[in-house]
Amino acid sequence: MNNNESLKVEDIYDNASDGLGAVIMDMQENLLKAVTRKTELEDSIVLQIKIFGLLKIEQCLTEQAPEKLGETFSSILNLCKGIPVFEKCTFSAFGCDQFREWLKNMNISHLLISGIETPICIYQTCLDALRENLQVTVISDCVGARRQGDAETVLAQLSSFGCSIIPLETICYSLLKDSAHAEFKSISNLVRLRT
Repeated sequence: MNNNESLKVEDIYDNASDGLGAVIMDMQENLLKAVTRKTELEDSIVLQIKIFGLLKIEQCLTEQAPEKLGETFSSILNLCKGIPVFEKCTFSAFGCDQFREWLKNMNISHLLISGIETPICIYQTCLDALRENLQVTVISDCVGARRQGDAETVLAQLSSFGCSIIPLETICYSLLKDSAHAEFKSISNLVRLRT
């Protein structure tokens, strides 16, 4: 699909947060209640929002047909003041013109993807991002699904296509690089509170 296969993991975060952007997909209450390990997922997304805020990574939310499925879960939405929320009816975020404009306006070249549901919206968004020649990282502990086996199969397939599949803490410490970073203490304190 693109040349992500030749990308080395150590090269992904060499330029700190330059070109990085994060989309948190469809964390709506009506969808979240069907997801396995939903409390852990919600907590991980909350942590992601806080850490990415400290690291000045551009973030946005999507909502799947919110008129039918409701808005983003309140614990997440309350943290997202000033973060754009894009309504969509397609499964891929790329079906939303406002999302595409956001990517362009923010000069996003590397998309960090989290949310639900892994075998559907996450999968289709990753494929479209690869088609657009973006680097793609799925935050493995910040995605969820109704059926965990399906999610594991999809993540393995996405990895074979060139997506990086790594956990939030690995991303954070790769961006920090060392303990001299100005946000190291704040981020370490947030991570330590995680169960």
